[in-house]
Amino acid sequence: MQFFTEEAQKAVLPKESIYQHMLKINTDHRDDIAIRYFKNRITYGKLLDDIDQCAAAFQALGVKKGDIVTFCTITIPEFVVSLYALNKLGAAPLVLDPRDSCIHIQEFMKSANSRIVVTMTVTAPVKEMIQELDADYIITYNAANSMSSGLVKWIAKRKMAIDVQYNDRVLEWNSFMELGYGHEDEVETVDYSEFELAGIALTGGTTGAPKGVMFSNDGFNAVAMDFQYCGVEYDRHHRFLNIIPAFASYGIVANLHMPLSLGLEMIIIPKFDSDQVGKYIREYRPQHTLMVPAHYEKLMNSKEMKDGFMLDFFVTAGSGGDTMNAGLEAKLNGFLKERGAKFPLSQGYGMSEVSSAACCSCNGNFRSLSVGYPLLMNTMGIFKPGTTEELGYNEEGEICITGPALMLGYLNNPAETEKIMVKHPDGTVWIHSGDLGSIDEDGFIFIKGRIKRMIIMFNGHKVFPTFIEDVLGKHPDVMSCAVVGVTDREHAQGKSVHAVIQLKNHERTEEEVQAELYDLMGQEIESSVIPKTMQFVDEMPHTGMGKIDYLKLEKDYDAMTEPVAAAN
Repeated sequence: MQFFTEEAQKAVLPKESIYQHMLKINTDHRDDIAIRYFKNRITYGKLLDDIDQCAAAFQALGVKKGDIVTFCTITIPEFVVSLYALNKLGAAPLVLDPRDSCIHIQEFMKSANSRIVVTMTVTAPVKEMIQELDADYIITYNAANSMSSGLVKWIAKRKMAIDVQYNDRVLEWNSFMELGYGHEDEVETVDYSEFELAGIALTGGTTGAPKGVMFSNDGFNAVAMDFQYCGVEYDRHHRFLNIIPAFASYGIVANLHMPLSLGLEMIIIPKFDSDQVGKYIREYRPQHTLMVPAHYEKLMNSKEMKDGFMLDFFVTAGSGGDTMNAGLEAKLNGFLKERGAKFPLSQGYGMSEVSSAACCSCNGNFRSLSVGYPLLMNTMGIFKPGTTEELGYNEEGEICITGPALMLGYLNNPAETEKIMVKHPDGTVWIHSGDLGSIDEDGFIFIKGRIKRMIIMFNGHKVFPTFIEDVLGKHPDVMSCAVVGVTDREHAQGKSVHAVIQLKNHERTEEEVQAELYDLMGQEIESSVIPKTMQFVDEMPHTGMGKIDYLKLEKDYDAMTEPVAAAN
């Protein structure tokens, strides 16, 4: 607590819904800019009015307290409006990656008993969804809805959206919003109640197939308060660069609700291109942003930084999603200092199961290779893996977290919920992260490794091998398969996803099977996590216990590719 002011230490989490919390903070600042979306600037007054109208429109479709509406979307203003509109009604969004398959969308809708889906017309399989989804209503929008008229015309010329036949069941966003026009006063704001569902996003948890993480109002607001009282200087006119998609917990909580709860100007980059990070930083000059280390590496090496462009506007350069080696950390912090940034990288750590952020370094309270100290609303401890026995300072064990930001659980998955949400002898429920680490006498957390087989890519994206292996194993010619993280030769850190296949026989060529496996994965797996490389072996290596020796597979592949990397 030495890093928090007396005011912060006395702060109490407000008993409010996320709509009530955001409204309270901004209702007297209606002329301030809430969202900058390309050339368009949306004030807090406009945002709050749109939320009221959207809530009335959802109510006209029969949405009520306890309902769940499915979204297949990235972060755009229409989703921001919908999040708070649903919360005003006591309903919640289930947010899915718009690149996901229609089959998986249907599965999660059914699991959530969701009868309405809101989807983008650019990337989602809209026509397939309209024909196949068991939904009462399908609402569509595209990224141009909230753009300036000039950009809308530019997109229209390129026919970037899919043609959709609209009817009473399939509604275009503007037509949907018209249902609420003039009926805003008919909507009553649902009062806060503890453990009320506020949103659902997918994660792989500590292992396995994606699961729906259920966030509470307290979880959202706890993260907002964590940043409010962390000691960082926030001003209502500060700009916050939001590059994280809304279907990620880090996106919907820390990059969306948090900046709006602080009255910041949120700059939305709906489809982030890491090669353009220098352009974004130079154009928008944000005081605050949250990125992964690989993005800062791209920034450091970008053409926009070649002329000595200063970064003295940075108040916080937040970094999460992955740890850094000492060399990269020193290089990035040296770059920031050279360019006038007041503080080194604000490194942090978190997980979906605690509503995103759990700890971070703020205002130069920095310790090399640490991901910071627990944020105000969180308590973190180190426990002997597989037990509730707490360890001492500087002892290595499993990182566990408790506090109001804990998820409500996994959607319709009590078995997995019980594995990760563990009630300790004193009655406190802790999230057991599956990550190994230690904590020093000042509260700084150090990540040591992963208990589970999770693979972290260069951009911080977490890949869960068993989910990919389940898909590969469906192929009739595959006898055994393993997915491992191997050295990424194209980036300074992170792992590349590599698949190892053992065939039942060799009646068909490896090239034929490989093509079919990639086609199979393309139908069921997000494209960004499909194994970059694939290797066929005559026999899988096994440990003395008879299990596949994943570590040997990783080492063998790295040894095999090292001479090639050296030659290049």
